[in-house]
Amino acid sequence: MFNPEYHDAAGNLIGGRNMVVLHLTKFLGGNLLLGFVSAVTFATILAVVSGLTLAAAATIAHDLYALTLFPGKATENSELLISRFSVIGIGILGILFGIAFEKQNVVFVTNMALAVAGSVNAPILLAAMYWRGLTTRGAIVGCLVGLVSSVGLIILGPQVWVDIIGMEKPLFPYVYPTVVSAPLAFFALWFFSVTDKTSRASLDRAGFDEQLVRSETGLGIADAAEH
Repeated sequence: MFNPEYHDAAGNLIGGRNMVVLHLTKFLGGNLLLGFVSAVTFATILAVVSGLTLAAAATIAHDLYALTLFPGKATENSELLISRFSVIGIGILGILFGIAFEKQNVVFVTNMALAVAGSVNAPILLAAMYWRGLTTRGAIVGCLVGLVSSVGLIILGPQVWVDIIGMEKPLFPYVYPTVVSAPLAFFALWFFSVTDKTSRASLDRAGFDEQLVRSETGLGIADAAEH
């Protein structure tokens, strides 16, 4: 039998699958435990969202705008303006994605971020730490291949292509894309590194031993500089 406090007339869980933990909390500890867990959950979400928003805005304003697109030309006021617009844009995107994925299990949404990180960040980090043949060009291309393939396969998979977009069958049969996107990223960074014959590539390879010693021992790390 279904408990009417947690199930509707059709037997479905009230609030969907994302409410399982909160319903269980109320069942075990009543309103007191439910209120405590809800407050902790809300505070955690707020902290994570604000931290990610600030980090993304700082990256766009400083790394992308000031250091990549306009090196030496950007001012503090222009960086501040770009960061503010970035926060607004990221907030709008977050709202739109939240509406689009409203019915999805929050575990799936979280795992999608991990799947993208496993296809973009993990291959480059592992190669940078343990492979002396990695070059800047290989790292950039591997990062782009991992990002495009992981996000693209997520869109073509059943959770988005069928549940969100409404198509009959997914073009990619698996929920998680990492089984395909991560090997593609590893292959791309390897191929574009071994075929890189530029002077920058030679410097990248020559600096591996020094980087390895610094990362493992801390020797040779420069003192903090005042900016």
